[in-house]
Amino acid sequence: MSRRATLLTLLLVALAGCAELRARYAGPDVVFIATPEDISGAMLRLATVEARDVVFDLGSGDGRVVIAAARDFGARGVGVEIDTALVEASRTAAAAAGVDARTTFLRQDLFVTDLRPASVVTLYLRDDVNLRLRPHLLRELAPGSRVVSHDFDMGDWVPDRVQRVRSALRDHRLYLWVIPAEVAGIWRTRVGEREALLNLTQRYQTLGGTLSLDGRELLVTEGRVSGDRVRFAAGPLVFDGRARDAVIEGRAGEMGWVSHRVR
Repeated sequence: MSRRATLLTLLLVALAGCAELRARYAGPDVVFIATPEDISGAMLRLATVEARDVVFDLGSGDGRVVIAAARDFGARGVGVEIDTALVEASRTAAAAAGVDARTTFLRQDLFVTDLRPASVVTLYLRDDVNLRLRPHLLRELAPGSRVVSHDFDMGDWVPDRVQRVRSALRDHRLYLWVIPAEVAGIWRTRVGEREALLNLTQRYQTLGGTLSLDGRELLVTEGRVSGDRVRFAAGPLVFDGRARDAVIEGRAGEMGWVSHRVR
């Protein structure tokens, strides 16, 4: 196969995420394909980036997403890229854009990057790479942090929002996830003046379980976690609260409710 044909095949792998071709080019490395400038802006807007945010772009390439976050949104930006030449080019471009003081570019394996400082993570990788990153994102990012992926999803982790954007060349799909608080477990609960026991199960941002109240066991339905916000129904009551460490507190209809984690 000629060098030109090989490069074209790799390009197709990166753009289409084709499983058959990807099997022939196995591994976590992703060919650098620049995200169009307007799509970079759309990703950052979808994540509602503000000046207080710290945006990590994993596989940052030439740095354009990080630079846009700093230049157009006033945020702090961190690019993580394994290619030395691209890291140097990113630093040069950030200086030329006047945002080098608010941007950092790391030559680093994105799988070992400490994500705890990030409030927003942007990705243009592959679906299989996203799946490998998924536990890392859920473990290290704080509840309420946002993850936006260009073109590739996260398997059975259903996105909170999907947005289609048209560039000059093609349609793009952007996926947004909000990191949910971890609230699965058993909670000693007070609903108004009544004692209850709340047993929550959790699959990403979806909640189930039971509420034992007044001698009855009520199913938890319509349960959802978005950041630290917890909402669910149990019998006639709709619970809406905020999770903070080992406490969830909020309203259930006209009554206050508070839960303390037992385990």
